Amino acid sequence: MAIYKAITSATTTTLITKDGEDSGNIKKITIANERNLDTTTVDLYLDDGTNTYRIIRTDIPPKVTLVLDDNLSFDVKIYNLKLATSGAGYELTVIIK
Repeated sequence: MAIYKAITSATTTTLITKDGEDSGNIKKITIANERNLDTTTVDLYLDDGTNTYRIIRTDIPPKVTLVLDDNLSFDVKIYNLKLATSGAGYELTVIIK
């Protein structure tokens, strides 16, 4: 499984859909801020339709990649994996493996 997403606006993006074809067996997530000048705030979380469980909320400076590679697996039958963005600029590349 490899998932690639390009995010170019302030939005909430479902990266992995509950009961979808993708697996919740994740080894690594990279979130790259491709902007030259703007910091972007990202909020990565699990959502069961009623509750949300934050994995991380952080600012990613321009031209920096955040790498998450520990304790990322989850039950895809129960949760959606979502990413919300806010801040000044939006040019993110998300890769899930």
